[in-house]
Formats: sequence, C-alpha cells, structure tokens
Amino acid sequence: MDTLRKDLRATITSNRDVSVVNELLWKLPIALYDVGFDQVKRMKMDILMKMLLLAFQQADIRRAANLSEMLFVEELFISDLIYKMQRIGLIHLEKVGYKLTPKGHSYLEKGIFDEELEGGQTVISYSAIHDDYCLAVEDSSEEADEALALYRYPAHGSLNKDRIEQLLFKEGVSSGEESLQTIITGMTSCIEQKTKYISCVEFQMYDEKQDLFFARVWNTMTSSWDETIEKQIEARELVKWRKTIEEQNVKKQVQ
Repeated sequence: MDTLRKDLRATITSNRDVSVVNELLWKLPIALYDVGFDQVKRMKMDILMKMLLLAFQQADIRRAANLSEMLFVEELFISDLIYKMQRIGLIHLEKVGYKLTPKGHSYLEKGIFDEELEGGQTVISYSAIHDDYCLAVEDSSEEADEALALYRYPAHGSLNKDRIEQLLFKEGVSSGEESLQTIITGMTSCIEQKTKYISCVEFQMYDEKQDLFFARVWNTMTSSWDETIEKQIEARELVKWRKTIEEQNVKKQVQ
C-alpha cells in the first residue's frame, strides 16, 4: 500500500502547480451476494427440427415411422427428437396427431431453439455509496485493514432483486460458436455474504495557478480513480478546505 500511495502521489503532482494538501486512507463497504440463476443454450434451429415442426404444422402425424419414411431418416432418431420437442414444450399430442404449441410456433418463426442447461451461480457486488450492482470479478486487492476508518459519508441501500436480475440478463450472455449463445433466463436464489471492505486513498489537492481545490480518490477494487466519491467529497468539503488554508496563511503572516 505504501508503494501504491507513493506512485499515486507522484502521478497527481506531476504538474508543478498542483500540490497535495492532505492525504487520507479509509475503507469502503461492499455487499456481496451469492446468486443462483437458470440458463438456456440458444442456437439456430437445425434443418431436421424445422422440417418436423413444419410437418406437424401442415399435416396430421402421430407416428415417428411416418416421418421416417417421408424424410429418409432413422425412426429412432425421429423418435428422440419428437420426445425432446415435447419435453421443452414445442409440440403436444392431440387426437389427430402432434401439433405445435404457441412456443413451437414462435420458435419456428424465429428459427431458434432454446435448450435448458443446469443452473449457474455467480457473485454480485453492491456499493451503496455508488448505488451500483455489478458482477464481482476476482481482484488482487487485499481486504482493508480492520483498523481503518469507514468512509465518512455512508449510504444505506436495500437489496433490490429486480436490479440484480436485470444485471444478470444484461451481462449474463456468452457467445460460443456463431450459432450458439448461453443466456440467463431468471434468478433462482440470492443469499447475502459478509460485507467486504476495500481500501481507498484520498488526496485533497490544490492547483495554485487556477486557485482551485479538488479531490482525487483511488479505489483499490476497481484500480481506478473514483469520480463518484470525489464529487461527494468536493460537494461537502471544498469550502472548509479553503477556509483552513486561509487561516493557516493568516497565522504564518502573523508569525
């Protein structure tokens, strides 16, 4: 941490007109949630499935053997595919034969096919200060020292499962082959873990040339400057910083 602080200080004071008035180190709470979800494998419908659906749409067919003779495909293969389409709700058996369900009509029209996969798990992080949910990534930052003070302008947020689910829908799509995608379809569980605390380095800055005070805050979890917290601090403290410096200057003149 000492090396990081030294490097950050060197970076922000590369301009000779800019100086560090004060430097602070504190910790920020991050809530973590174990989230379970359902997912499907979405792919382009293969030609045989499309032919079967078209056949069921246009004719009364009850037996796989009939399709096998029409399409010159082994009966066992046809039977397996019919079972699969029944299981996922694309067709159902009526008195006259197999017919498409509304889902089957939709899939045939779009030319896609969804296959259910085993449920997945991920970790979602939430920062009340930023009011932001994001997929937690493995980072190399160490958890903050317990002795560090908490960020002095705390915020309190409550769990919003709708926002977590929307994040999953937005971020939880992975592409494989050109015709294949894995898509999250819904959240199944959400369990809060312990709160993680991350270190932040705050620099209170003064630009002598522009006569301007400003804040820089380094977030060790994102490894970047945190503009949200910088603006929060500036909105509350810039006037106080200027007053403190002015009082110090007056004392120097008196001495």
